Amino acid sequence: MLNLETELPKRARLSFWPFVDVCAIGLLLTVFSSKFVMAPGLTLALPEVGASQVAIAPVYEVVTVMEVKGEEMILFQSSVLDLDSFGKLLDERGPAPEGATLLVKADVKVTVQTLSVLSELAIRTGYAKVQLATEEARVAPGRLDPL
Repeated sequence: MLNLETELPKRARLSFWPFVDVCAIGLLLTVFSSKFVMAPGLTLALPEVGASQVAIAPVYEVVTVMEVKGEEMILFQSSVLDLDSFGKLLDERGPAPEGATLLVKADVKVTVQTLSVLSELAIRTGYAKVQLATEEARVAPGRLDPL
């Protein structure tokens, strides 16, 4: 007569879709906040060294690249050069000695573009390998930062 059964609370059913939404949001947060997203850049294939010694090449030629007052200078065979004159010097000199390695000692401030151009010039001239060596900027006495 009073039909009180209709007034009782109905059993709550747990839906499947909120669980799927929470999982999708967690997946998106994980993907976009982690290193799964690849950053553009230059991939270098570095050689593996088995011991603390590096194999010594039969012939080394050393090029020092540094930045002085905003200009990059190349020091090679007691000469101060820029990229163009360095390329001309290598062309005039002829091919590199057989099995020679060009060691590029670069300042921290030298651009990657300059190092890339030097590597291309060395390969074109006939160097077997190009090795890169960098040094941290030295702090002058009384200065707080190296920059």
